Amino acid sequence: MSKTRQEWRDRLGRPAMVVLFRTPLRWRYAVYFAEPGGVFDGALTDEPADGPPESAQAAMRQWIQDTFQQPVAVAWKASDQADRWTGTVHPVPNPPPEITTP
Repeated sequence: MSKTRQEWRDRLGRPAMVVLFRTPLRWRYAVYFAEPGGVFDGALTDEPADGPPESAQAAMRQWIQDTFQQPVAVAWKASDQADRWTGTVHPVPNPPPEITTP
């Protein structure tokens, strides 16, 4: 990871909550951080706007893991507004080892 990206990640803190919503063109998100706090927003460019929410949720969880280099679980809850979900991000302290098959 580049030094700039490391500094950016350290400034934001730990991801605590994510809002995921569908727009006509793509899936968008806002990630909210625990201390020191902040918000980061963007779009899932590899997920089609008409794709299932489960696929976008899985892609969002993977983005958080890849960006912050820590395994996480996300507990999703549907919003009272159509095509919107909120997720609480939980670090996974001891993920199971990856199983590889020969």
